[in-house]
Amino acid sequence: MRKLPILKSLHLFEAVSEFPSFSRAAERLNMTTGAVSYQMRLLEHWFGRRLFVRHSSGVRLTSDGEQLKRSCASAFTMLEKGCYELRKRHPGHSVVIGGSTTFLSHGLLPRIGRFLQLYQDVDLLFETEVDLDALAVGALDVLFLSGRLKWRLPIREVHASNEMIGPVCAPATLQAIKNPKDIRSISLLHEADRLDAWSEWASAAAICLQRSRKVVFDSFSLAMEAAKSGLGAAISSQILVRSNLEKGELVAPFGFVPVNRSIYMFVNGHARNNAAVKQFERWALSEIMSRDDQPSPFEVPNSADRASRSLEASG
Repeated sequence: MRKLPILKSLHLFEAVSEFPSFSRAAERLNMTTGAVSYQMRLLEHWFGRRLFVRHSSGVRLTSDGEQLKRSCASAFTMLEKGCYELRKRHPGHSVVIGGSTTFLSHGLLPRIGRFLQLYQDVDLLFETEVDLDALAVGALDVLFLSGRLKWRLPIREVHASNEMIGPVCAPATLQAIKNPKDIRSISLLHEADRLDAWSEWASAAAICLQRSRKVVFDSFSLAMEAAKSGLGAAISSQILVRSNLEKGELVAPFGFVPVNRSIYMFVNGHARNNAAVKQFERWALSEIMSRDDQPSPFEVPNSADRASRSLEASG
């Protein structure tokens, strides 16, 4: 029988070591500070040495603590990977898909019915995971991410499409918008996590938005509901509102402009040979990520118009 500390204590130690204090760790782990401190003292007693240096503003790892942290990370990663490999050894026809809540809710789920009709023997599991580590160990088969990749990753990514953004509003709101400059006459709906979205679009479209009324919502879903209710216009990535545009719930008065971000789809290396994962990957690239720019009621400004507007805005 292996003579090791209680596995739960080592797992807790790895989690606690990421925080500058036991109180911060306790808050995040939904424990009391006393319980965290007690468990760490028990672990130190088992090793017979200090793992943490306690100081007035929190804790930090000793050299022994740093060594244990590296050992735990290596061991738990290997154990986690082995468990998921065993779990997937006979996976059947299933795909575990990860992504942000916003992407899954607005970009994927409105169109997933088409996949289920085509592949009726495939089971889909959705996780609001945006962690490449979860993909690497096999907790996810497919992961969708949006952003800029600044370095090479050990997991092969598929560059699915360039991200395109633009204002969207209810069809009735078009009555107040006769040309792009009129966007300043209605409320600009903002998502709290993306307060720079309107500025990003205005810069790409060379439109000045000074003195515009601003309304802020704490989620993308609320901002979209407000736009559908006629409260103003919101900025959205095209892929997230494609279904709303098709249903006529929203319109994109100025179309969409490309920004310096991309949408990526990652597939776990071991899952890539799974028939169901292959089917989903092919479908996602052709259906979800296909670029089918929506028509605009207004002429999209060309480069000369944009340059002229830029000069006008700066003047």
